[in-house]
Amino acid sequence: MYRRPSTSRRLPIAVLALLPGIVAADYRSDIGYTKLQQELGTAIPDGTGIRVTQVEGSEKVNGQDAWFPDPANAEFVGKTISNASGAPAGLYSSHATSVGGSFYGDLRSIAPGVTNIAAFSANDWMGGGALLTVVGSGGSRPLSSTSRVANHSYVGSAPGAETYVLRRIDWLVETDEYIQVVGLGNGAGTAYVALQGSAYNVIAAGRTDGQTQVGSVALDETYTVGRTRPDLVDPSGVTSTASPRIASAVAMLVQAGHDNTAWSSDSVTTSMTNRAGVLVRNAERSEVIKAALMAGADRVTHDTTSADLLNYRRSATDQTANGLDRRYGAGQLNARNSYWILAAGEQGSTEDGNAAANVASRGFDYDPYFGGSSGSNTTATYPLPVDTVPRLLTAALVWNLDINGGTASSFNPAATLRDLNLEVLDLSEAGNPVVMSSQSTIENTENIWMVVPAGAQYALRVTRVGSFRWDYGLAWQLLTDTDTDGAHDGQDNCRDAANGPLVPDAGGNSQLDSDADGYGNMCDGDLDNSGGIVNFADLAAFKAMFGAANANGDLNGSGGIVNFADLAAFKSMFGKPPGPSGIKP
Repeated sequence: MYRRPSTSRRLPIAVLALLPGIVAADYRSDIGYTKLQQELGTAIPDGTGIRVTQVEGSEKVNGQDAWFPDPANAEFVGKTISNASGAPAGLYSSHATSVGGSFYGDLRSIAPGVTNIAAFSANDWMGGGALLTVVGSGGSRPLSSTSRVANHSYVGSAPGAETYVLRRIDWLVETDEYIQVVGLGNGAGTAYVALQGSAYNVIAAGRTDGQTQVGSVALDETYTVGRTRPDLVDPSGVTSTASPRIASAVAMLVQAGHDNTAWSSDSVTTSMTNRAGVLVRNAERSEVIKAALMAGADRVTHDTTSADLLNYRRSATDQTANGLDRRYGAGQLNARNSYWILAAGEQGSTEDGNAAANVASRGFDYDPYFGGSSGSNTTATYPLPVDTVPRLLTAALVWNLDINGGTASSFNPAATLRDLNLEVLDLSEAGNPVVMSSQSTIENTENIWMVVPAGAQYALRVTRVGSFRWDYGLAWQLLTDTDTDGAHDGQDNCRDAANGPLVPDAGGNSQLDSDADGYGNMCDGDLDNSGGIVNFADLAAFKAMFGAANANGDLNGSGGIVNFADLAAFKSMFGKPPGPSGIKP
């Protein structure tokens, strides 16, 4: 049940609403959704049956605080938007309306099947409407809800109560599998504090162009500074749009995981029922959805609606201890990849009785009792399939921060952060050496991005530090990467044999084209550091660098003319920088 604002519980929360974004009609192609539509047709999930919550900061309308979306907007035909925090009739927020359109709207969202929405003001959500935040221990537990996904497209603070807000939202995610998506502040280095983005168990959303607040807020011994935020990004112009787009993908995936019962197959448990009586299957748990989003994210992009990711994890400054990029987290949302990771089904570890020689090229696992009784199951191994060509491996291990919670009438905010590691083993070598690992001590995700060589038998392995029993979600995918550069075939077109050779600039965009897809190319030879794009600026840089020593740059002997063929020769001569494994292919 939702509760209206209670003045005795309201907190002194200052909320700063972000500006609404303009959504380009074809952003869906940038996040893989258009291709997924082509593959699934009318069977594509759209959030049908999934209840959601929209939490909004206030904006002034006619001198009053407005936070409720306009129910008469064309995006919301046939939808029920509950006025959970008691907004005055007829007082609507343009920001809330725009966010709602991106989250569950009929025209812009990828989850238009969502029809039941609870709308809260941020003050009420953190206070009497949901979290019931009080300073210190005690007070009632947060309220239960039939919603499965909540979106927070605002940044703000709760003076004197920050750590207690975070502990309550983290408890809510872990206990009820109630997934929270939180937008971070706009602008690299912004002073705005996206308080709830510092929670462990939420999905923190940023922007592909890197103009996003990064890092966590330092509050206490648990909620420390220096953690990786965001978790992933979206090709949006503002985080107010990035967050609901990611929340929309979450709603779509939650529906898919719920409706496809065969995807959840753990031998111990395949589901749980939360406090509101909602059945949650393994494929739609908070840890699994977050892991599938992070494992499915693109580290190399060819966006039509946004700037591309810049040199993912190329700089030591941007390399986080849990295998991510401090600016982009796991990379850009790819709804298609994440869907197919879930659709591959739950696949247990060898230690949990999986007798198969290896897991599939895509998949996930939810382990409800990692550690086992008296430490009987302290490692989990997932042998990967062997292929005749190199494969790009992305994997994400996610577990939730444990908040004690206390009793229904006396909330205990004590927190315990478990320490899990994710490793890649080479099973083809004696002793099964570790070839890559992710081992942060302050995060609750570990991530792998590397190339598995052709013919190699590698395996993912989960281990723990200390003695405990806890649950986790693991997701992975192996995609063909013929040139071993960390971008799967179809992305890095200048070295993608499947797409054919480089051809002249047919698109008129000053970029080398592939004769199959016409994309501008993310490839080596980016001498002006423009995010991997090779174009006329790089040719000019090439001439300036090598012209005098190479007949004015004419490397292919075409009579002194320096052109694209010479740039291709330049790339061939000088190779490429190290791939994601740190080893030059």
